[in-house]
Amino acid sequence: MINIRSGALFERAPLASKNIKTALYIENIVILGDSVAYGYGTKGGIANHLKETFPASSITNLGINGLTSSGLVQKMRTDSWLTPLETADLVLLNIGGNDLLRGFRDGGAKGLIRQFAILKRTYRQNLLEIYSLLRQANDGAIIVQNNLYNSMKKEEQYFGFTNLLFRLWNTAIGEKGVIVSKTDAMGKNPSIWLDSIHPNDEGYKLMHELLMHTLSTTGFTIHSDKK
Repeated sequence: MINIRSGALFERAPLASKNIKTALYIENIVILGDSVAYGYGTKGGIANHLKETFPASSITNLGINGLTSSGLVQKMRTDSWLTPLETADLVLLNIGGNDLLRGFRDGGAKGLIRQFAILKRTYRQNLLEIYSLLRQANDGAIIVQNNLYNSMKKEEQYFGFTNLLFRLWNTAIGEKGVIVSKTDAMGKNPSIWLDSIHPNDEGYKLMHELLMHTLSTTGFTIHSDKK
């Protein structure tokens, strides 16, 4: 039997042997990324739901409205976020939507198509540096990154185009040791959007549920000290 101390417990499923288990106590959570990470237009975004699941944990939300992957790299190079990252047990990353959005704003749909390969290559390079900087700060943290969802309504002119675009874009996400939480299901629910990009409170609730499902299917069992 495992004693649950203060905080929530992740018990890692055995990888190489049935007798090997690693228990990880989630005391500190850091959220990194853009306005979706920040919780734009809501009272706390996904952080509120994480607090319900991990009531004894400290949550630091470093999301910034409008941030691109290049902007996140620059922020992380300054070491200004080193202290919270050094103590993080779980890092949740949501970044990349503004890279695409800026490409669309600069050149429209045609311009975005022309520049897509370059944008995606830059995004991938930025992600690799972000992963590296996270591990340099704390090689023991669980890193989870949300992929990008398509919040466009099916009736919209570019729905099919954006669906394909997001599928291709999401292939840039992840590497060994980075868990990808797939948020695609959010795009199928028209009632969870604050606007054409950002989730409302119900949307963040669903995002949190998808995150918990991802962790569960990755090999973690989640215990909470909630009464």
